[in-house]
Amino acid sequence: MQASAVTHAILPLAEARRATEKGNFVARPRWQGGWLFKRGKKDPVWVFRFREDAIAENGLRIRRQRSVVLGRIREISKRQALRMAAERLGAINQGRHKPELMSCFERFVLDRWEMNIIPMLRFSTARNYRNIIRVHLIPFFGQMRFSEIGPADVQMFLAEKAKRYAPKTVLTMRNLLSKIFGTAQKWAYLQTNPAQGTQVPSQVAMRERLTLTPEQVRALFEELEEMYKTMVLLAVLSGLRRGEIFGLRWKCIDFQERSIIVREANYEGRTAAPKTRASCRKVFVDSAVMDALAHLRPSLHQPDDLVFHTDRGTALNPNNVLNRVVHPACKRAGIPVVSWHNFRYTFSTWANPTGESIKALQTQLGHTDARLTLDVYTQPMPEAQKLLADKVARVLLPVAPKLIAANQNKEGLIN
Repeated sequence: MQASAVTHAILPLAEARRATEKGNFVARPRWQGGWLFKRGKKDPVWVFRFREDAIAENGLRIRRQRSVVLGRIREISKRQALRMAAERLGAINQGRHKPELMSCFERFVLDRWEMNIIPMLRFSTARNYRNIIRVHLIPFFGQMRFSEIGPADVQMFLAEKAKRYAPKTVLTMRNLLSKIFGTAQKWAYLQTNPAQGTQVPSQVAMRERLTLTPEQVRALFEELEEMYKTMVLLAVLSGLRRGEIFGLRWKCIDFQERSIIVREANYEGRTAAPKTRASCRKVFVDSAVMDALAHLRPSLHQPDDLVFHTDRGTALNPNNVLNRVVHPACKRAGIPVVSWHNFRYTFSTWANPTGESIKALQTQLGHTDARLTLDVYTQPMPEAQKLLADKVARVLLPVAPKLIAANQNKEGLIN
């Protein structure tokens, strides 16, 4: 590049120093004017060269040189190009520019995000996030420059996944991406979150949630031995989550008050706090449950002992109990094969909440939002629907016989 083609943009450094001495503006560290020059012969363009801070893959801040094409000379005057260059330098010279991360998506997620964020999450959540990152996110975004990923890239990823996975799964992927980019934004690596505002498929129920009838539950009890019978009875008549059942200790049961204090949960042998703040609660159960627990309680036990445990006193695996005990019992009883969550749905549906009782059910289930209790965990009971239909019909019954008789007379006259 020839020296004659170079033009200092905004303010030459000498003028910047004189303006500082006169007090026209506050001096900024590393103040720069940049360089505006022409490039090309047949269709020359304005090119603006400047320096900006960036963050290398090793985490160190570096000073890099950038060149940006502002436009064709035949379309943009020099005055317009200088104005565009000034806008580029404004945030840098005023100290508002956030250094961009130079590393790729894979390196940021594996070396920084997982290392600092994953230990703060619940074990089940952390395991799920790691799986999504390695199976879905890294194969698509892995080698892309982290700071260059835009909303269009995220939307393209979600659209591709929506062809093969359920809407809820796609929503989980979008939420995880938003968490990752949001963390980078808080750490001043990004100015915007490209996952915000992206569209996901409508969240529709892919299949009907299974709830058991009282007759089906009784049939299941007939096929279960202790302690599993008490375990299922507690699940159906309390609405506890599976982790709360398998993490239950004797010290948390008040036999006189017929209550259970939920303080911890067990997930695959790991003890952790309950799912949410609302999950730390007191749950009340029927005397039948307390009688079954009292019958199961050994004469010699410690308050910290688990209620349901292996021969060695360790926590049971919920999946093993389901696959080896509950599912075979369902098949012998001739009822649908259920999961632990189906017992929770069954409890909330049997409760049939109306009016003020919805708040009590929300507390019993440990939900933070009553809308979740109503929309997801309660299903209409056929018996209740029949009673409702009969109640509405009784409003019409005093008039209905007259209408039927009148119609019959009209039909007779016509015939």
